[in-house]
Amino acid sequence: MSKRLPLAVIAMLLPALWIQPPTGEASTVDRIVAVVNGEIITSSDLQSAAAHADLTGAPMGKLPRKPLSERETLEQLIDKKLQLQTARKKGITVEPDEIEKALDDVKQRNGLATDAALQKALEEERTTPDRYRETLQDQIMILKLINREVKSSIVLSEDDIRSYYEDSADRFQTPVLYHLRQIFLPATGPESAAVADRAARRLADQLKSGAEFQALVKQSSSGPEVKDGGDLGLLRKDQMLPEIRQAIERLSPGEFSEPVKTPAGIHLFRLDEIKPSRRRPMEEVRAEIQDRLFQERSAELYEKWLSGLRATAQVEIKF
Repeated sequence: MSKRLPLAVIAMLLPALWIQPPTGEASTVDRIVAVVNGEIITSSDLQSAAAHADLTGAPMGKLPRKPLSERETLEQLIDKKLQLQTARKKGITVEPDEIEKALDDVKQRNGLATDAALQKALEEERTTPDRYRETLQDQIMILKLINREVKSSIVLSEDDIRSYYEDSADRFQTPVLYHLRQIFLPATGPESAAVADRAARRLADQLKSGAEFQALVKQSSSGPEVKDGGDLGLLRKDQMLPEIRQAIERLSPGEFSEPVKTPAGIHLFRLDEIKPSRRRPMEEVRAEIQDRLFQERSAELYEKWLSGLRATAQVEIKF
């Protein structure tokens, strides 16, 4: 399966914005659907944007939950044009090496090792390297504009960080962790399952009689964890199969389970330790809080700023 090349390498950073590459397909009647400060948006622009609507309408850092309507797509194209016009008025430019760096990032993110692989991916998107460079240039220009006009004004105080930490206590709780060891007997069919079941029962009897768990691991278990005495490390409940979770919930540290059947085979577990949930210290999550606050405020200020552009623009919609 071929990989789809993201049409917007920086689109995740630009809410309510999408920049589409020209598809090279001519429309029989290419009518004007909007005029933005004297610059037109055509029906072919709108069709191209709608064809790639999987990258439109997303809030910062997220993909959209549902496809956009044609009117919503048109609104985004208007926002794009307003931002490009503003960037040019303010003298914002993009250097060739910035575009090449963005191209390298696209290749790396998509596992495209060569220019030929990139060319093929672009052909699948019905565009060309030159047109894609134009798309990246627009994206970088708008990102620079937003950084200058919006993000540069954001200042986070110590009180902001502390208030967020105190108001979001649940967000910074660690999950309960279970330190497990296992004896694993694989079973791939009815006959091997019967053999594994008998072996598991014998092992359970040996454990009840005082046999050392790790010695039985070395003697009878399969799997890469055997070399570590069957150590599976620390696991959350949501990382366990339901049948395993049900067996572990009955144990106290130092106890072992009855044989547990899963699609892979039969397991016997020993619970070494339960690490209770704890609230992570503020210093440990400071960078995470700063990032969350910055993203939230960026999105809020961006919408206000974009509304300001709209309020002073001459936009005529012929849709």
